[in-house]
Amino acid sequence: MATMEVEVTMRTPYPAAAALLLLIAGCSGAPTPSTTTTPGSSASASPTAAASSRATAAPGATESGEGSGQGAGAPDDSGRFSYACSSLNEAVPDVTYTSLAEVWTSTEYVRLASCTANYEGPVPFEPTEDEARIISIAEPGLTPSEGLDTYLTALALCTRVSDEAASELFGRSSRQMLQAASELCPRAPQGRIIEFWASGERAGDGEYAVANDGLVPGKFHLRKTPPEGCTWSVSAADGSTKARGGAAEGQSGILLEEKDVLTSDKCGIWEKIE
Repeated sequence: MATMEVEVTMRTPYPAAAALLLLIAGCSGAPTPSTTTTPGSSASASPTAAASSRATAAPGATESGEGSGQGAGAPDDSGRFSYACSSLNEAVPDVTYTSLAEVWTSTEYVRLASCTANYEGPVPFEPTEDEARIISIAEPGLTPSEGLDTYLTALALCTRVSDEAASELFGRSSRQMLQAASELCPRAPQGRIIEFWASGERAGDGEYAVANDGLVPGKFHLRKTPPEGCTWSVSAADGSTKARGGAAEGQSGILLEEKDVLTSDKCGIWEKIE
């Protein structure tokens, strides 16, 4: 026994320090996350893997939640909605996606013409708090539980709208609907574009007034060379014509002042430049 005590003393010259190190190691150690599998389910990822997955997710994507618009602009990943999207190439069949994130990250995204949002959840429709808020922006005074079509319209505007369709789809939407869509998906690939329309800095074919719920005053021009037949006019509040022209004048720019009315036909998209 004496010999063993000597050998231990020789190998551990600082027993108090060694004990302290062991105590620290025992207190700071943490179990290593493990992956478990239960019958009938897929393997659950560790917290580290989940964080990595979120870091590489599509722009605007967040963790799964109840309904679209989680926080501000999170894509719908609840399974309550689907999106049937058509291609600019008419020969390509429609494609159905299960979330906004899936639409946004599709390899066909830039070739999509537009998408229709569909409700896949339980009936009757019971909006989440986020969904009710978007409905109230799009149509103030509407009972949220009766606002499914309104919410689907806002979702559709958040998917993909080509320049060819924007004049009609964005242009025919009310400022309130555009503001609702802008609030719903600010981190969408076209989030900034929706904001332009919602703020009155863009207009399409049709009639637009420079007013609180219409266009803002300033200098506008045509974003692209329009097809043949483009005509436009600017009228004053009393109905008198202040200016009129075609493609060339539209591309050079027109000045819109308070209470003016812009009427555009076959000209495409107007955009504020000053």
